[in-house]
Amino acid sequence: MIIKQNNFDEKKKKIELLKSTATLLFPESCNIKFKDINTLEVLFSKEKYPVLGIHIQCFDNPKLNTENSIKEYLIDDDQLDLKLKRKKDTFYLNYEIKVDNEKLVVYKVLSFLKPRSFRLIRFALTWPDSQEAKKIIDPILETLSIIVSSVKFNTLRTVYDEVASLDYKISSARLISYDFWKIIKLKMPSKWKVELSKEDDFVNICMDSKENFYFLMERFFINLNKNLMSEKNNNDKLVENLIKEITKEVNIKNAKFKKSEDNNYLFYFIATEKDPSDSDKIISSKIWYRIKVLEEKILIISFVFELASNIEIKNQIYLEKLNQIIDSSEIIV
Repeated sequence: MIIKQNNFDEKKKKIELLKSTATLLFPESCNIKFKDINTLEVLFSKEKYPVLGIHIQCFDNPKLNTENSIKEYLIDDDQLDLKLKRKKDTFYLNYEIKVDNEKLVVYKVLSFLKPRSFRLIRFALTWPDSQEAKKIIDPILETLSIIVSSVKFNTLRTVYDEVASLDYKISSARLISYDFWKIIKLKMPSKWKVELSKEDDFVNICMDSKENFYFLMERFFINLNKNLMSEKNNNDKLVENLIKEITKEVNIKNAKFKKSEDNNYLFYFIATEKDPSDSDKIISSKIWYRIKVLEEKILIISFVFELASNIEIKNQIYLEKLNQIIDSSEIIV
């Protein structure tokens, strides 16, 4: 792999990724667009093609503890015989392949931050495999090599390194099965603290007290009166009407409704409300309802998780885990 050390022939502009987790330099003439916090698209002229895609990822992986394991991680195709270059704790890999009538060049730059944190930036560029395209692409490939050589990683841990560590801990956590009220079973990380109310009608679960991450679980029943009994033979309609009633005064978005084969229902959404102590602040919470229609009553188990962090990706990590836990929970009545 050839990393060019010469400067750009024009002014450079610096782009910071994930709040200075990594920085890159680009020619001033490049048109750079953030697709999301992790992804950039770069155009080298006014033309809309070719497009350079750049993606950054922070992650923890204690198994990447040798150069061979890192090389195996970086190579998508084990048929490729590639050399891994290393400069201190930064690893470089690049290759070019032909896919149908197009060529693809990929650069990967991996930074290792002890003891087990990594930052990976992937550069990918495709173009038609033709002589006409070659004239355009050759100077772009030269510029791309310089852009790759400009990558600088923060020598200190950033908030996104911390988030990556959190993601690893949650995804690899040992799970314990809990049986609440002899009604519902959930499997949750063993380090989450379960606090039952004195009345035993709700449960407060602390995921991280330092970061103020909690979720509340509550159970309640609705007796089937005459009006509701008239809909007893149509459980779907009964549950839909119930949901409309209990959410009629709630501002909701991204609502989803699921039904299992054994007539268990799951309804979830994001609820928003003004903060009572600060009218300019909006409080957002994810709410789930697990519902089952019994002979003479309806069982409802609610789960509430406030999106309390200012770092949205932290909220999303916990949300993803809670989605898994609640979706796979088992109602046992």
